[in-house]
Amino acid sequence: MKIRTLWGFEGDPTKLGVVFARIRAGEVLEDVEDEYAYGLIGKGLAVQVTDGAAPKETKPATAAEKKAAAEKAAAEKAEQERLKEQAEKDEADRLEAEEKAKKEAS
Repeated sequence: MKIRTLWGFEGDPTKLGVVFARIRAGEVLEDVEDEYAYGLIGKGLAVQVTDGAAPKETKPATAAEKKAAAEKAAAEKAEQERLKEQAEKDEADRLEAEEKAKKEAS
């Protein structure tokens, strides 16, 4: 696996595919064992690099994306409240109709 280091560290040269154990920040290592590479990525010491592409990193959400997500959540909550109120009203109307039918029957 090909990785680019974000921090300097001392690692296992055989697993890193290098001669020396001391690795500097910013180095690109070509033949790192997958399991070892994922460990370094998980610890935040490196990122995976694919040929001809930028390193794979997560993109933080923009303010517009955060706002849109908040608006969507608020709209969904409002819709749930509206449906709940409608269901309660329908239940009250049904009970009232049953009471009225009982009075008329007796």
